[in-house]
Amino acid sequence: MNEQKFKLNGFHCESCVRLATMKLKKIAGVQEVSFADTEGNGALVADHVIDKAEIEKALEGTEYTVCHVE
Repeated sequence: MNEQKFKLNGFHCESCVRLATMKLKKIAGVQEVSFADTEGNGALVADHVIDKAEIEKALEGTEYTVCHVE
Protein backbone atom coordinates (compact mmCIF):
# COMPACT_ATOMS: atom_id res chain seq x y z
CA MET A 1 0.00 0.00 0.00
CA ASN A 2 1.12 3.55 -0.75
CA GLU A 3 0.33 6.50 1.50
CA GLN A 4 0.39 9.91 -0.14
CA LYS A 5 -0.16 13.37 1.28
CA PHE A 6 -1.78 16.14 -0.70
CA LYS A 7 -3.12 19.67 -0.38
CA LEU A 8 -6.37 20.85 -1.93
CA ASN A 9 -7.38 24.50 -2.34
CA GLY A 10 -10.98 25.68 -2.05
CA PHE A 11 -11.85 24.04 1.28
CA HIS A 12 -14.06 25.96 3.73
CA CYS A 13 -15.77 23.55 6.13
CA GLU A 14 -16.59 19.98 7.17
CA SER A 15 -18.91 19.60 4.16
CA CYS A 16 -15.89 20.16 1.92
CA VAL A 17 -14.08 17.34 3.73
CA ARG A 18 -17.04 14.97 3.26
CA LEU A 19 -17.50 15.78 -0.43
CA ALA A 20 -13.80 15.48 -1.29
CA THR A 21 -13.52 12.23 0.69
CA MET A 22 -16.47 10.74 -1.20
CA LYS A 23 -15.03 11.78 -4.58
CA LEU A 24 -11.49 10.59 -3.85
CA LYS A 25 -12.65 7.19 -2.59
CA LYS A 26 -14.04 6.56 -6.09
CA ILE A 27 -10.53 6.48 -7.58
CA ALA A 28 -9.66 2.89 -8.47
CA GLY A 29 -7.31 1.41 -5.87
CA VAL A 30 -7.93 4.00 -3.14
CA GLN A 31 -8.54 2.28 0.18
CA GLU A 32 -8.66 5.21 2.61
CA VAL A 33 -8.90 9.00 2.52
CA SER A 34 -8.42 11.29 5.52
CA PHE A 35 -8.08 15.00 6.15
CA ALA A 36 -6.10 16.55 9.00
CA ASP A 37 -8.21 19.71 8.98
CA THR A 38 -10.78 21.70 7.00
CA GLU A 39 -8.02 23.48 5.07
CA GLY A 40 -7.46 20.72 2.52
CA ASN A 41 -4.48 18.92 4.05
CA GLY A 42 -5.13 15.25 3.42
CA ALA A 43 -3.73 11.80 2.87
CA LEU A 44 -4.82 8.74 0.97
CA VAL A 45 -3.85 5.09 1.01
CA ALA A 46 -3.97 3.22 -2.29
CA ASP A 47 -2.66 0.06 -3.88
CA HIS A 48 -0.68 2.17 -6.38
CA VAL A 49 0.69 5.71 -6.61
CA ILE A 50 -2.11 8.14 -7.44
CA ASP A 51 -0.97 11.03 -9.60
CA LYS A 52 -2.20 14.62 -9.56
CA ALA A 53 -4.22 14.12 -12.76
CA GLU A 54 -6.21 11.26 -11.19
CA ILE A 55 -7.06 13.42 -8.18
CA GLU A 56 -8.03 16.35 -10.42
CA LYS A 57 -10.30 14.10 -12.49
CA ALA A 58 -11.99 12.74 -9.36
CA LEU A 59 -12.66 16.30 -8.16
CA GLU A 60 -14.19 17.53 -11.45
CA GLY A 61 -17.40 19.42 -10.82
CA THR A 62 -16.19 20.78 -7.48
CA GLU A 63 -14.44 24.03 -6.64
CA TYR A 64 -11.39 22.18 -5.29
CA THR A 65 -8.01 22.36 -6.97
CA VAL A 66 -4.93 20.26 -6.27
CA CYS A 67 -2.09 22.34 -4.87
CA HIS A 68 0.41 19.47 -4.55
CA VAL A 69 0.75 15.71 -4.11
CA GLU A 70 3.64 14.08 -2.23
